[in-house]
Amino acid sequence: MSPSKVSTIEFDKFYNIINGQQRGSNEIHHGVNPATGQELWDVPIASDKDLNDAVEGSKKAFPAWRDTPLEKRKELLLKFADLCQGHSEELTKLLCAETGKPKKFAGIEVGGLAGSLKIPTETFEDDEKKIYTEYTPLGVCGGIIPWNFPLILSVGKVAPAILTGNCIIVKPSPFTPYTGLKMVELAQEIFPPGVVQAVGGNNELGALLTTHPDIAKISFTGSIATGKKVMEASAKTLKRVTLELGGNDASIVLPDVDIKKVAPEVVMGAFQNSGQVCVATKRIYIHDSIYKDFLQEMVNFTKSIKVGNPDDGDNLLGPIQNSMQYEKVKGFFADSKAKGYKFAAGEPDIASSKGFFIQPTIIDNPPSDSRIIAEEPFGPIVPTQPWSDLEEVISRANDTNTGLGACVWGSDVEKAMKVARRLEAGSVFVNSWEKPTPQAIFGGHKESGIGGEWGTTGLLAFCNAHVIHVYKDKN
Repeated sequence: MSPSKVSTIEFDKFYNIINGQQRGSNEIHHGVNPATGQELWDVPIASDKDLNDAVEGSKKAFPAWRDTPLEKRKELLLKFADLCQGHSEELTKLLCAETGKPKKFAGIEVGGLAGSLKIPTETFEDDEKKIYTEYTPLGVCGGIIPWNFPLILSVGKVAPAILTGNCIIVKPSPFTPYTGLKMVELAQEIFPPGVVQAVGGNNELGALLTTHPDIAKISFTGSIATGKKVMEASAKTLKRVTLELGGNDASIVLPDVDIKKVAPEVVMGAFQNSGQVCVATKRIYIHDSIYKDFLQEMVNFTKSIKVGNPDDGDNLLGPIQNSMQYEKVKGFFADSKAKGYKFAAGEPDIASSKGFFIQPTIIDNPPSDSRIIAEEPFGPIVPTQPWSDLEEVISRANDTNTGLGACVWGSDVEKAMKVARRLEAGSVFVNSWEKPTPQAIFGGHKESGIGGEWGTTGLLAFCNAHVIHVYKDKN
């Protein structure tokens, strides 16, 4: 189909954005509202030609954007943030529709778009020479976005990429294409054509991004299994990759906590966004001297959690985002029920409904080799276990192939920090559930990822080091 120039933003029509223009397709797909099961708006599926055109557009735009002063890039990013905030109501409605999130939490995601960063430089000097270490942009980058936080994780790749002087092509998840496509459409009002583009489609399009010879970097957020495929495919052209993958985060509760205050917070860490968070709490270890009382407070809070449609009122949790993940999470319920594990809170049988709703559930002290302990459910079901020996529980927490996040809870902050430093995870939170922030680098250890993004350090993931050695005149 022929392209048309971006003009007035309509929030019920969706396009790929290629070289500053809206582009449709003869092939379409659509998301599904996970709260109702109803089909959402049509979105175009990008073709090979669409992707190649986008890459050519970025290649053409890159030299001028690379040479745009950093302060000017910052200025445009702030204007872009303001533009998005001016459409916060429309973006929030879209986010509720495509993810099922309660309005409060969708609003928080939309509200988190603003921010600015600084690119580091280094110098070294001795009697013989002066060395300037600077950082130059890579060129054309690709961002592959997951479905759990489709807007904030898009912006989390777009902002550092273009701030450092790169151009970026975003591929939203086919489950949640709407806010990402619309965000990139809005970006055309601020940035030159080709700097920020979007191509929507399926897994095949993602594979084309990873093998395209003119794309210098892939930033991927998603599952470990897919991340390995991205890395393997990107290796063929020695692309830079940043992989933010799954986690099986441990939360260690020390015996000196304020039980009534901390237990609800630990529950929030497990069930935020209906457990569909790579860095959510997935395993909870509670000191045996407070285990019974702490678990009871967790159960009390969990039973008070409202689950429902974003339009039904002030719900804390929405549905699982898609039917594939819904079936996977139900598998953890079925396994736990078949093995006879104790359900401290939640129902082992999932009621049928139009949406993909699951009541938050706590499994009381399943064995350490159980599926619910060993694997990441990515849904609102979490196990608890008691502990008595600190060395042993640290070992248990680290006994996983993942290492994305972790939490330590304790009134003695210094002691809690000592425990935190021994946990093998990229981000460890003391007296808080997992709350990554754009002000600090975010990435995983072990199979939870390669590299990191966000924070000043994370900007370097979009750069090549460029070192200039200047030798002094010896005359």
